[in-house]
Amino acid sequence: MKRQYADGTCFKVIKNNLSKDYLVLIHGLGLNLDVWTWQIPLLKSYNIILYDLRGHGESDPTDLKPSLQDFANQLNGLLGHLNQKEVTLIGFSLGAMIARKFSILFPKKVKSLVLLNSPNKSSEKEKIEVESRANLVKNKGADATVGAALNRWFSDNFRKDNTQIMELTSHWIRSNDRNVYSKIYPLLYFGSIELSGNPCLTRALILTCDEDFANGPGAAHEISNDLPNSKVVILKKLRHMALVEDPKSVNDEIIRFLDS
Repeated sequence: MKRQYADGTCFKVIKNNLSKDYLVLIHGLGLNLDVWTWQIPLLKSYNIILYDLRGHGESDPTDLKPSLQDFANQLNGLLGHLNQKEVTLIGFSLGAMIARKFSILFPKKVKSLVLLNSPNKSSEKEKIEVESRANLVKNKGADATVGAALNRWFSDNFRKDNTQIMELTSHWIRSNDRNVYSKIYPLLYFGSIELSGNPCLTRALILTCDEDFANGPGAAHEISNDLPNSKVVILKKLRHMALVEDPKSVNDEIIRFLDS
């Protein structure tokens, strides 16, 4: 499964079953396509496209001020390159926001949506928190955010018992260019404001965790107000990176949704 490149986007394609649709996996802020490593073996019955967002991994940074539309256009270009007319989008965190934006802009190209641990930030307090982290990245680099991120993303016991995964995740975060990362970070708030009130009729699964303190059950149910054809699922005793901490529980829900 080699990395390929098209118009500045790094991507991989996994063909498992040509009779099945393609799933497009969209990673979150500060990460890259490798965050899906634990999901892929559990999705072996599906064809998969995964890629690095602009400014992440091996994809080129954008020359524009980062926006959800910019990221949606990146995905649209990739699907055009791969001649894919209709796909299922599975987005994690910022990737879930991009999936929603894409489905609003290109509804005929999306068969269904899976939104994992999606932000839905609208309060002044949340705005201040997001902008504060963005400024911290800009002034001190992504390294300054690693400790707090791991605490938010993984349960205490998992962090203690999985030091290699903690080191790998830390490496992904530290690899981000501070100027690019700090410009994208505010999308966690401003993207939420942009999406709020924009209905999407696409069939959707909205999944989060009861200990995802920033993007938990409240955020999931608020998002569902704009997606009338959606189902909300809450996983227990997990935080933001459930797709890494407990990939089977996440994938069981995804597969149940896709096959329903």
